[in-house]
Amino acid sequence: MKALIGNFETRVDAKRRVAIASGIREQISASDGENFVVVPDPDPEGGRERYLWLFPDVYFRRLASSMKRSGMTPDQQRGLDRWLAIAQVVKPDGQGRVVIPEKSIKYAVVPQEVMLSCSGNHMEIWPRDKWEEEYGAEPTLSRNVFDLATDDLESE
Repeated sequence: MKALIGNFETRVDAKRRVAIASGIREQISASDGENFVVVPDPDPEGGRERYLWLFPDVYFRRLASSMKRSGMTPDQQRGLDRWLAIAQVVKPDGQGRVVIPEKSIKYAVVPQEVMLSCSGNHMEIWPRDKWEEEYGAEPTLSRNVFDLATDDLESE
């Protein structure tokens, strides 16, 4: 799967539907699946609230099956089992909207005004105001990170 990029303002309606922007859907190939898997953020950073993540379904299944349990502690294995157990497959309707399951909403903060923020292999559903606080400032990226990525591309 190619990296998902961009961010898109949207709303969660009264029926818990959120539109997956066409700009995102166009980045997902048929081999990654037509549906999505919604899961809570497994480990929010810095004590922030838990948000929901959306993965293309086939990609999520490949990711889940590639997780190596042999290197995990028993607590990590239980955590992974629970995370996979609460994952929910959601199917887009004809307008590209998915219904966020009520069970998923109980694990995360999901207001009406949200930002779908692409993060490489998944999308994150952030409260719009929290996303603006976190990402609304001028972006910074260490030149070293950019140079390392560029070096890896040039060696291919």
